[in-house]
Amino acid sequence: MKRKKSGKLKIAALLIPIVLAAYPYDSSASMKFSSEMKENPGTAYGKQAFDLFQNPIVGDGADPWIVKHSDGYYYYTNTTGNNITIWKSKNLSDIGKGEKKVVWKAAPDAPNRDAIWAPEMHFINGKWYIYYAASTGDSTKQRMYVLESEGSDPFGPYHHPEGTYYGQITDPTNKWAIDGTVLELNDQLYFVWSGWEGDVNVSQQLYIAPMSNPWTISGDRVEISRPELDWELNGTPFINEGPQVLQNKKGQVFIVYSASGSWTNDYCLGMLTLTGDNPLNKDGWVKNPEPVFQKNPSVGVFGPGHNSFIKSPDGKEDWIVYHAAKFSGAGWNRNVRMQKFEWNKDGTPNFGVPVSVETLQRVPSGESEGRLVPSQPGVVYKYEAEEAKVNQARIVKNTSASGGGKVGNIDFADSFVEFNVQVPKGDYTLKVRYGNGMGQTSSHYVSVNGGNASELLYESYGWDTWKNADMDVTLNQEQNVIRISKGKLYAEIDSIELIPKETTIFRYEAELANLNKAKIANDSLSTNFQKVETSIDSHVRFPIKVAKAGTYDLKVRYSTEVPSSQSIFTNDDYAGLIHYSKTGKNNWQYSSIQVKLKEGINNITLENGTGEIDLDHITLTANK
Repeated sequence: MKRKKSGKLKIAALLIPIVLAAYPYDSSASMKFSSEMKENPGTAYGKQAFDLFQNPIVGDGADPWIVKHSDGYYYYTNTTGNNITIWKSKNLSDIGKGEKKVVWKAAPDAPNRDAIWAPEMHFINGKWYIYYAASTGDSTKQRMYVLESEGSDPFGPYHHPEGTYYGQITDPTNKWAIDGTVLELNDQLYFVWSGWEGDVNVSQQLYIAPMSNPWTISGDRVEISRPELDWELNGTPFINEGPQVLQNKKGQVFIVYSASGSWTNDYCLGMLTLTGDNPLNKDGWVKNPEPVFQKNPSVGVFGPGHNSFIKSPDGKEDWIVYHAAKFSGAGWNRNVRMQKFEWNKDGTPNFGVPVSVETLQRVPSGESEGRLVPSQPGVVYKYEAEEAKVNQARIVKNTSASGGGKVGNIDFADSFVEFNVQVPKGDYTLKVRYGNGMGQTSSHYVSVNGGNASELLYESYGWDTWKNADMDVTLNQEQNVIRISKGKLYAEIDSIELIPKETTIFRYEAELANLNKAKIANDSLSTNFQKVETSIDSHVRFPIKVAKAGTYDLKVRYSTEVPSSQSIFTNDDYAGLIHYSKTGKNNWQYSSIQVKLKEGINNITLENGTGEIDLDHITLTANK
């Protein structure tokens, strides 16, 4: 690529403070950014900025299973306890908002009428089979069952396979069993599940057995894993459960499973690798000595486990869908999340580290045609609810909340949370970070400086699953009072944000840029809880759109352990060299340079010159 060097180097100190808060523009799971970025975007980088989403994708739920059918739709299910419900969506990131249907409920006197756990859907020989654990409600008597569809429609109808006892599927021991799944290998079916060795709940092992058809186990069970390593032994009874089959491009088979107590912060994922040709040979399964996916306390992720795997809509990306505790010590209070994973050179999966629920992630490839990096406002004023004036309500410590606390029990006619804010006069977008577990829309009333109150609606995603609802407000005093009071039903408040309508500083996260010889890492001190680690020959390119041509102040938030530099190119023209002083690891600082941009699409590229640099984000401010 030919580049022309031109222009003079200009280094300036940061003049405008940036509020470092990850900021969602919309409360929906799949977020659409800035209409300005989507109008007349040109042809070089697609139609628009790509879309982003935030976890969780399902506000309340556990034991997620997702599959894509030949009709182009994703079908999802999770534990409901008393029935089997299926969700349907074109997009992975929207699955929690998809059309849903209860496809099966047991008869009132059936032995599988209650404690219905971890359903999975498998398409075998032109029909759907749903495997699930159930009992009469006594969880010490759980057994595996299967349903068969009458056609190829995932929404059913379903029935028990002919000749079975309520669809029960079992090996000759008929011991306690849950979390059944199917391995298809070399035209042979195998059933894999978690069960007890005897009749007492001491430990859950993983077993495999051959199948003669989708509802019949045709041989003895073989134990392939039991809790034995330190990270598998947190909580009693000891647990290996939730086995999931994963195969790489060469067909190598892995079983990813959940270990330690599902109610503990230490619930995590382990992995078995099939090293031979016979999955019934216990010695052919090799256990990874360390967890392959585990808690990330620095960004508030605890107990990630019981997962499934799925491809992006265009088939180019691999995604892991999993549940996690909503906060430290939440036990079985869980929601469902997802993130992209990669493959190591040796063919093993690399799941990385669970990301924060605050992290904006790019939607799976094929969900969005856009290729421009979406902008975010560079100035956000944030106020925590637990620091506001609270009347007839209660402040509760909670590690899922952004400041470690929330305000709940806003239950009375005179309940309110009142924020005193001092910001420049003008028009703002007010965002309220709320929790609603009512199962239906609730609301609060919002007033500014004692004026007429407006109702702000909150969709229901579950308690301690935080979402944003927004409204426009005008703040016309030096000191402003924003009061949020009880509306319909109930909701809790975590915090509020104020974003100026006339924002002139836009932020672009480095982890959302196009990366070459650079890698993304989680970081609790970064604005999107992620950073980009660069090396000597790294390139980080930001394809963006600006409304007006002119000179812009480009600021880079960085950290480095040695004095370093990067060459800056705009649209392949050399803009200058930007220098970074030694800061120390994760001690974030800014350096800046003047760049010239044209109206519309621009490429801003940062090329490493010397040193290894961690990048958080860049900001652009138009010079007047």
